[in-house]
Amino acid sequence: MLGAGAACAGIAQVIATAGYRVTLCEERERLEAARAEVDGGRFGLLAAADAGRISSDERTQALERLHFSEDPDGAAIADLAVVSNPGGPETLVPLLVEVERQLATSAVLAVDSPGEPLAALGAGLRRPERLVGWHWGWPAQLNKLAEIVAAADTTESAVEVVVRVARRTGKNPIVIADAPESWGYVTNRVLSALHSEAARLVAEGVAGPGEVDRLLIDAFGWPAGPLGRGIEAR
Repeated sequence: MLGAGAACAGIAQVIATAGYRVTLCEERERLEAARAEVDGGRFGLLAAADAGRISSDERTQALERLHFSEDPDGAAIADLAVVSNPGGPETLVPLLVEVERQLATSAVLAVDSPGEPLAALGAGLRRPERLVGWHWGWPAQLNKLAEIVAAADTTESAVEVVVRVARRTGKNPIVIADAPESWGYVTNRVLSALHSEAARLVAEGVAGPGEVDRLLIDAFGWPAGPLGRGIEAR
């Protein structure tokens, strides 16, 4: 597990709880924060045990399977590397190239992106057929989203690895096709369109932002409205 995304600690926690050995690689200052969040955070292992979602033994075992390191060299023995970073291609592409350089040729490289096309993210890779998109929901510990993205040349075996891990973590994996010219996959493309229409209603003076969100929350039972989510159209 590598990257600088806010979801990194939660993703590592979820995969370790599912029974996998996980090494979370971060810079030193982020690493200490991630270590604290995994066990003592709002959605951490201790909170999960207190809420009865996992047992005390499962918490202890997950902590034993989870390791923290500033050095990503251990990626050479990984079967699956998950990279999470909220940046665009200018940030993700060099990061993915560096991670792939350290992986075995048989390993799968999964990237958690809010919607950057897989074709663009894999442009600099030697083995783009082993790259799979794995879009997580927030918080990773509770959200069931597992939006699995396959590019035209992604191998079925690579997709199967990610689907199997996602299912074992308790998610609902749905495999979708990469759209090279479009940002957002399914979830954020729909949310972006919803945000755009909600903003248009506000601009036309039909209702204020809070009123639009409240109406949609009441109508559809959503936990938040589109304007409160901060997602903008692209």
